[in-house]
Amino acid sequence: MGAPRCEEVARLLPAILDDHRAAAGEVVSHVEACVACQAELARYRRLLRLLAQLRLERPAVPDGFLEEVLESISAAAERHVIRSALDHRRVAYASGLVASVAVASGIVLLARTRHAPDHAPRHLRRTGGA
Repeated sequence: MGAPRCEEVARLLPAILDDHRAAAGEVVSHVEACVACQAELARYRRLLRLLAQLRLERPAVPDGFLEEVLESISAAAERHVIRSALDHRRVAYASGLVASVAVASGIVLLARTRHAPDHAPRHLRRTGGA
């Protein structure tokens, strides 16, 4: 294997620093000779220090913040329920409309066949005596 490239070293740095793994000699030699990789290592170490500080800090929460968040969640849930109910009503209305059109079409067809016996099929025609 040849000397590692900067991209490879940058990809290995988190594993080396996080898991405390020993770096391969080639990687160590590259970092010692490469100013860009030294800067990357310094940035990564600084990032780790800042993250460690964040674990220790507890930011102050403004008064009423929790209530505001809970109200927002409740309002969003209510809007979702209303929207969902309206969607179900639309389906019900559409189904009712389709059923109504089908019934109306059946009535119209039935009325036409009764009022026009000459054009109706023979088994549906009325006979004159009854």
